Amino acid sequence: MLLCAAGILAVTLAVLVTLSNKKSDTSSADAGVPAPLAIGTELPRPRHVPGFQLVDSQGKPYQLDDTHGKWIVLAPSMTLCREVCPMTTGVLEELNSTLAKDGIGQQVNVVETTVDPWRDSPARLRAYKREFGADFTMLTGSPHAIRTFWNWFGVQFYRVPEGKPADIDWWTHKPETFDINHTDAVYLIDPHGYLRVADDGMPKLQGKLSEPLRSLLDAEGVGNLEHPHLPWTADQIADDVLNMMGRAIPGNQVAKVVPPSASDARSELRGSPAALKGLHAQAGKLLGSTSALSARLHALRGHPVVVNAWASWCDPCRQEFPYLATASAQYGRQVAFVGADVNDESGNARKFLASHPVSYPSYTTSLSALAPLKVYPDGPPQTIFINARGRVVFVHNGEYQSLTSLENDIGQYSLGIKAADRPNAMSS
Repeated sequence: MLLCAAGILAVTLAVLVTLSNKKSDTSSADAGVPAPLAIGTELPRPRHVPGFQLVDSQGKPYQLDDTHGKWIVLAPSMTLCREVCPMTTGVLEELNSTLAKDGIGQQVNVVETTVDPWRDSPARLRAYKREFGADFTMLTGSPHAIRTFWNWFGVQFYRVPEGKPADIDWWTHKPETFDINHTDAVYLIDPHGYLRVADDGMPKLQGKLSEPLRSLLDAEGVGNLEHPHLPWTADQIADDVLNMMGRAIPGNQVAKVVPPSASDARSELRGSPAALKGLHAQAGKLLGSTSALSARLHALRGHPVVVNAWASWCDPCRQEFPYLATASAQYGRQVAFVGADVNDESGNARKFLASHPVSYPSYTTSLSALAPLKVYPDGPPQTIFINARGRVVFVHNGEYQSLTSLENDIGQYSLGIKAADRPNAMSS
């Protein structure tokens, strides 16, 4: 998977209403709670999608910026893909069903746009929809139009030689003459034509992939089906749509995260490199000052670092701490985690840490003092991702509303899972 060129940064989530659009229930367990931003990253400044000229499977003109008042879930795909795209189709079919159950099916248009304009003609798209049950919008266009379109989103695709023996085209029954490598991702566009959310990753089926679609997968595709990289599911995308709409979901549908105990975290982190072991030995402590934090970050050069800016008076910080506790135990042998307690009273901060245990220390500082780390002036929580060379590569502004979203950012910005040299980084 390649890094999207859209320059995606996360920001504080929009204010959410609490009237649920899902099934209602009077029990306290099902009380409505704001739908989380479950998997994608919200753009700090929504970008208006230009009026790209594409065509649908009927050969009719289609402009993605003309949403007709609907939200759009958009994914790159191609009909001759054997590694990921059949899964994309399967998950988008699941998404259609999920959106219908959520009562918002008529408000969302699910769209696949090709990364193979050389072969994906409207006629082929129609045949694919008939053959594989793709009950959603499929778009194509000239090579120039598709290149211009996907360049805007940061999706890369390019032709590569066909393997030997050549795969057989399911439609023409002739040997294929080339293949295409491309980015896997999913995007959310609002009813006004603005790109709001993006996620770089592979689709993950929650049910079974239909036999016709599964028959398209090669050995690598079967592996991706079982173990997709940075996976996103239909339920997660539906939650992101509900989040952007300002809707709520029943409380019992929100995944509960139980952080590991202190002993379990120590066991998980056993064998860490010396610099990271030193952090774990100071778990939950409130240390020093801004200068001490700077010295610590300098000493951690050679390791990717995740700095979480928080405060005891910050309710969103309290909500996301279980995710940080869980992630720091899971990834703490590879990634350094450090807390930054900002604009806080030390006594309150220590009480907070005692009741919200994590496997790393925090430093007393202020939001203004963190300016070199490119933080936003909005206040905590903010999570800063620093690479092994000490350069800030990403800032998540606002609360993480799911563990999956935090894990994906760790994978992408700390562990480099987005890089082109990652196995199966690009699908074809």
